[in-house]
Amino acid sequence: MSGAVVGIDLGTTNTVVAVVRGGKAHVIADEEGHRLLPSVVSFHPNGDVLVGHHARERRLVDARNTVYSIKRLIGRSWSSDEVTRARARFPFELREGPTHGPLVVARGETYTLPEISAFVLRKVKAIAETALGEPVERAVVTVPASFNDLQRASTKVAAREAGLEVLRILNEPTAAALAYGFGKSGTERIAVYDFGGGTFDLTLLDLSGNVFEVIATAGDSFLGGDDIDGLIADRIALEVIQSTRFDPRGDVQVMERLRAAAEQIKIALSTQPDITVELRELGYGPGGAPIDLTFTMTREQLEKVARPLVDRSFKVCDDALQLARMRSDGFDNVILVGGSTRIPLVRRHVEEFFGKKPLERLNPDEVVAIGAAIQAAALTGAERRRAVTPVQMLDGGAVKASRIQTLGGVTKQPPSAQRPAPMAPAPPPRTTGRLVTPPLSPPPPPPTTTDEYPVIPGMVPVPSRAGTTAPLLPDARPVDRNTGRLVAPQGALSGGPPVGAYSGGPPVGAPPALTPFVAPPSTQVAPPPGALGATTPPGAFEYEARALPRGFPDLSPEPSTLPRAGAAQPTRPFPDMSPEPMQLRNLAVPELPRHVPAPPAFPPLHTPAQPTPPPAPPTRPPVPSFPPNELGAAVPLLIDVTPLTLSVETVSGWVDRVIPRNSPVPCAQTRNFTTSHDGQQVISIRVCQGEGDHFHQNSALGELELSGLRAARRGEVAIEVTFELDADGILQVRARDLETSRETQARMRLIGLDAQGRGRSMMPAVV
Repeated sequence: MSGAVVGIDLGTTNTVVAVVRGGKAHVIADEEGHRLLPSVVSFHPNGDVLVGHHARERRLVDARNTVYSIKRLIGRSWSSDEVTRARARFPFELREGPTHGPLVVARGETYTLPEISAFVLRKVKAIAETALGEPVERAVVTVPASFNDLQRASTKVAAREAGLEVLRILNEPTAAALAYGFGKSGTERIAVYDFGGGTFDLTLLDLSGNVFEVIATAGDSFLGGDDIDGLIADRIALEVIQSTRFDPRGDVQVMERLRAAAEQIKIALSTQPDITVELRELGYGPGGAPIDLTFTMTREQLEKVARPLVDRSFKVCDDALQLARMRSDGFDNVILVGGSTRIPLVRRHVEEFFGKKPLERLNPDEVVAIGAAIQAAALTGAERRRAVTPVQMLDGGAVKASRIQTLGGVTKQPPSAQRPAPMAPAPPPRTTGRLVTPPLSPPPPPPTTTDEYPVIPGMVPVPSRAGTTAPLLPDARPVDRNTGRLVAPQGALSGGPPVGAYSGGPPVGAPPALTPFVAPPSTQVAPPPGALGATTPPGAFEYEARALPRGFPDLSPEPSTLPRAGAAQPTRPFPDMSPEPMQLRNLAVPELPRHVPAPPAFPPLHTPAQPTPPPAPPTRPPVPSFPPNELGAAVPLLIDVTPLTLSVETVSGWVDRVIPRNSPVPCAQTRNFTTSHDGQQVISIRVCQGEGDHFHQNSALGELELSGLRAARRGEVAIEVTFELDADGILQVRARDLETSRETQARMRLIGLDAQGRGRSMMPAVV
């Protein structure tokens, strides 16, 4: 497949696209020189779909038909707390869809959340195609590290609806680490503090030459700069009420103006001590007199408002450190990612928490897209034969080549290297400014200098997929032969009863469900003829709105895996750790109340009376060595983890943990099931992710349906189900009849996605 390959940071507030050319990574600007595209979609009365800066301006005049911050809701069920809170704050209408996910209603049309994200992706695709002068059909797309399977699958659907083949779903902190550490030698332990517009993650990594290994990750997918904006807007609304006796909270359009002003206030106070905003014609008083307000806020007042949210982020940091069994002062460097890290309060608290000043030479708005572009180029090998020049990365400034660097092979004891000292930040200017709104004008174009980042060519191998060379997780569960129930090990549930038998319901007539995706094998592509160099201003490309593909590609998984550099890795046999078949029973599982009462009494199971220690966490797969590429440099290796525990529902709403949190991906685990009544041909199982002991305490992913079972007497059909998380962190399920070894249909009906994993077949063009 020809065409450019890009990296895309699909953010809550802004989206950034980058590409590798000439051995260096560049952020691509639009025709006006903007390097950040607001992730805002507005449906104009004339039928146009506006995306980006023009759409953001329409928030002030058409809030009900302008959609933003949709990333916070993607992959969530209609009944989730996050969607309930969003419905109370967002000015646009949300409605429950047929698959129990939220839909956006605008101009009488309904759109799925992946479709809204697809509009943004189609816009950045068009920007990249115009700038590069060639088609853009493949991309690496980033997501927060705390995203669950459904959120990742929905993001992949959005990219495919935008006409992009997704080479990899990459975690944002891992992408930032790749941009920071690519081309370095020696060993280093870093923490990536990612505080964006809608999500927060902390990821701890070990960098060892060309190996990027995630130690632990934790996050809050509903914590970000949007929440700070909301608190500032509420403060402005209270002052409007006190000053004018006019309550703006009943007018969604006025509140949207206050939120837009709040965002500008937050940005301004990151570089100056105070700011004054003039809000005109918020309403009309007696005799039609306009209601205006002059609002002043200082940085100290902002920090008082934002401190509770910032403190929440460090509770997540404590969680990650506890998971990794590490101290906060045990890191060589701390990397800041996301626009919210520009707030001085955040930077001070990060320095206090980790005991060292965070790096400030990386642009927190662009570093994720840069890492995604490096990963995209490595996966395709498009830059394999180009010269490699590591460069010094500066925040928004020119980039200078420093030295030629190649990576050696992966060894158990890589050579040490002197670590660069962080650059001292420049003090913020102490000035006082005034800000007048409306209208909300876009920020001035950024400097035309294009930032460049180091790139090592070659393909990035991943640990082998389950079913080939990936080991199964060693937490198999025994089954009581007398009762047919799953025996829970001591300590598996926190204070809860032992897990009972799985509930196998009657056949369910449902449409075909989405089959999770597997990235197809990358192909070698010749370097594109054009090059985006530092001599070409970012805004010098003539913009042309193109009609992008509207069809939806086949989402069927491919049997192959991602390509690997060098020789194929040997397959190592693993012992069968699957439990014996368990007896499914037809049990009606009642809905649990929101606050779970005391656990019910269960019949005693045949378990040891004495307490046993909890099972040991799964071991990480050994890091293999890969032969060097043509340049003599070993290709980089990314080892990531799953942020959430994958579980299935059992009796009375309790869950059985299948794949534990922080397990290296890709990974897999099996469970065995048997039919519960004569002639049963369909088994349905609910699947979730999270750390709760009850199903309702976790994020529901959907329902797994095992169909096409052979008709037999109760208990005679035993099905082995393999739950696999691929390199993208997306769940795939395989099933087979243990007696006949015949493959059985296993389909996941995901919440918010229809049977094809898509919304509509035709989408309007974006402007």
